[in-house]
Order: sequence, then C-alpha cells, then structure tokens
Amino acid sequence: MRLVLFLTLLCAVCAWAGVDDDWKDQFSQASRAAALKDFPAAETAYAKALKSAEIFGKDDKRVASTVQGRANLFRAEKKLSEAEEDARRALAIYIVSPGEKSMEFGETQFILTGILMDQGKFDGALDAVRRALPILEQNLGPNASAVEDATCALGAVYVQLKRYASAETPLRRCADMRADDGGISTPEFGEVAFSLAVVFQRLGNLSDAEKYFTLAEHIREQVLGISSPAFADTLEAHASLLRQLGREDDAKKSERMAASIRALNKKK
Repeated sequence: MRLVLFLTLLCAVCAWAGVDDDWKDQFSQASRAAALKDFPAAETAYAKALKSAEIFGKDDKRVASTVQGRANLFRAEKKLSEAEEDARRALAIYIVSPGEKSMEFGETQFILTGILMDQGKFDGALDAVRRALPILEQNLGPNASAVEDATCALGAVYVQLKRYASAETPLRRCADMRADDGGISTPEFGEVAFSLAVVFQRLGNLSDAEKYFTLAEHIREQVLGISSPAFADTLEAHASLLRQLGREDDAKKSERMAASIRALNKKK
C-alpha cells in the first residue's frame, strides 16, 4: 500500500510539473507576441496560459502573473474595462500572497494606475499610485525608472483632479528625475514642464509659469515638430498666461500660430 501511495504521489507530481512547463511556455509565447504587438496571438497565448495556471487553483500566483501580463496587453489594445478587471484580479491574489507590501502588489497597483488614468478614473488612479509608489521606492531605490514614472504619474493625477498644491512637489521631483535621466530636451521632460507651468499658473506663481511654458514650447516644437497638436496645446495655454501678464500682442501671436496648426491638422 505504501508503494502504491508513493507511486501515485510521484505520478501526480510529474503530471503537475508538465502542466507548469505548459504554463511557462504559453506565458512566454504571450509575452513575446505582446512585445511584437501581435495582439491576436498574444491574447490566444494568454488565454491558454490562464487555463493552465488555473489548474493549480484560482488564487495561484501563476494566475496572478498571467492576468497581470494580460492587463498590460488589454491596455495596449485600448480594452480598458478588461484590463482593469485583470489588474484587480491579480491584486486580489497578490494582497494575500506575497502580501500588500510585496513588489508584485506594487507593480500591479502601478499597472492599474495607468489603466484608470486612461479611463479618466482619476480618484481611483490616485489611490492606486499612492499605494504603488512607496513599494516601488522601497524595493528598487529612489532613482529607479519605475519610481520616476510613478512619481510623474502622481503629479499628473493631482493635476487632473485640480489639486494643484498637491501636484507641485511630485512634479518638481519628476522634472528633476527626468532631467537627470534623459536631459531637458525629451518629450517626457516637455510633458512635465507643461504640467508644472499649469500648476504654477493656477497657484499664482506667474513668473515660474512663464518660464516653464516657454520651455515646454521650445521642447515640443523641437522634438515633436511645429505641426504637433501638443505644441498647439502649449501655445494656447501660454496665451492665457500672457494675457494675465498684460502681454496681449504676444498672446494673440501664440493663438494665431496655434490656430494655424489646428487648421493644418484638420486638413490631414
């Protein structure tokens, strides 16, 4: 009887090992297809990987890893409700094991942050990024790229919620990190420069707002091109500040340039 029991357990272990190998292979296929933007193939592979993972239990870490990866895929495909559902399913598993202070939990909270921002659910995004940032910083260090992205996201969410005083500190830190990382001539730095300009204008710090609007204009014109809609956005926002500063002629000049860009893009 003992031999029979031993052989039965051994067979079970071998069978489960085979399932684990299947899951690893399918998960790898899904990740590769997603990286190549072959979305149909990635979805098919993720579905197979999830089916294999669920053999180990609905709350297995392999299930969490699979739906976490698929959440990123769905976000790339703009299937945002499905992406949110997968991210929340992964969080429900990770909060139990390995726990709400784990890197897995923090990473998934940040994935959820982006998904919620894309949907305009900024209150939920704020809660998610507040949970993610300290976990990422503790595990990766203060200068990690993921910490930089989360810091910038925190500032951006505050801007969307019109909580400008709260936005200033993370945006200043974001600007410093972006400058250290890629310099001040990147689209990413142009984005944070624009956000800071908006914040300073709303807070009544018009001199700093003028400095950052001018910087954002220069970066977006040079990096994105003179016909870029983002450059037009910056010109229009700058014009409102120029009026506050009593510079009506400069404001009208910016508005005319922005209108020309809008008209050009409308023809395309």
